[in-house]
Amino acid sequence: MDLFLIILFVVLAYLIGAIPFGFIFGKLHGIDLRKVGSGNIGATNCGRVLGKKYAVLTYFLDALKGAIFVILFRYQIIDNKYCLVSPMLYGLVATIGATFPIYLKFKGGKSVSCGSGAVFAYCPILIPFLLLSWLIIKKISKLVSVASISTAIFASIVILLISLLSGDFTMEYLVLGKIEHPYNYWFVIFSVIIILTVIVRHKNNIVNILKGEEKPINY
Repeated sequence: MDLFLIILFVVLAYLIGAIPFGFIFGKLHGIDLRKVGSGNIGATNCGRVLGKKYAVLTYFLDALKGAIFVILFRYQIIDNKYCLVSPMLYGLVATIGATFPIYLKFKGGKSVSCGSGAVFAYCPILIPFLLLSWLIIKKISKLVSVASISTAIFASIVILLISLLSGDFTMEYLVLGKIEHPYNYWFVIFSVIIILTVIVRHKNNIVNILKGEEKPINY
């Protein structure tokens, strides 16, 4: 039974992460986001096509996808004997779901929202720093992609520093009966994989930025 539940929670993390909220909002308005704007199903294109409130709503729901199982295991709402390796693993699995959703033939978004939700849920102290970083860069550059890529790089540096310098300033948790410190190498490994996924998914944006062809967002 324990093994079944361990596997089940990993599968559920993927299936929840794969829910394409931006695509759903578009369909509710008779629009296929894959065929308009940038063709992306994430918060940015959803906002571009449907308006700012849908960008915010899509970001929130997509972030929640990445956060939900991280929170459930990180704060022992679900017994950590069912947690495989680290709560951050479930954030990574959800991000993979957002990137390659089974519901849309494995063609998903850029995973910024889902990935940030996972990282924020695991390490809430990052929220003000990374949000402020994103807002400042977005304000200066007028480009969501530049803000997302730059903040992702900044996040990886901060996460590494936290792991190296942390005196375990939040809490310990139990994994298979063993006390674990949250800011260990698994935190770094899974977070960095999420961040690299976000950056790789922005490869076309990076090309457009270098060519000076990236389109700004006006909301």
